[in-house]
Amino acid sequence: MFSGEVLNLLISSLLGGAMQLLGARANAQAEQMKALMRQNEFVEKSRQSVREMGDPSFFAMTRRIIAIFCIFVIIGVPMIAPLIVDVPIYVQTEITSGGDWLFFSTESTDVIWEEIKGIPFLTLHANVIISIVGLYMGSSIAKAK
Repeated sequence: MFSGEVLNLLISSLLGGAMQLLGARANAQAEQMKALMRQNEFVEKSRQSVREMGDPSFFAMTRRIIAIFCIFVIIGVPMIAPLIVDVPIYVQTEITSGGDWLFFSTESTDVIWEEIKGIPFLTLHANVIISIVGLYMGSSIAKAK
C-alpha cells in the first residue's frame, strides 16, 4: 500500500510534531516556574519588610497578651463569676420521652433549661484551650532549628 519512504515520512512527521508539542509544553512549564519564582521573591520581600517594620518581641508580647486575655474572658470569667456573684447558671438540656409501640414511635425530644450549681466547663472551653495550646506548640515547633 505505502512504500517505505512514505511510511518513513509519515512517521517522522508525526514524531516531529509530537516532539514539537512536548518542547512547547516544557517551555510553558519553564515560563510558569519563572513566574512563580518572581512571585515568590515578591512575597518574600514583602514578608521581610513586615519583619523589619517593628520589634519582633513587641509582636510576640502582643500575641501573648491577646491569648491571655482570651483565656481569661472565655475560661476564667465564667468559672470565677459563680464564686463571686450568686448568679444562676442555666444549661440547655434535651429530654427524650415516649417509646416505640409496635409500628409506631411516640418519642419526642423536649429542650429545657436546667439550673446547675458549681463551675461550668463546656466543650467550648476545652476547644479554646486546645486551640491556644496547639497554636503556641505549632509555632514553637516551626521556629525550632
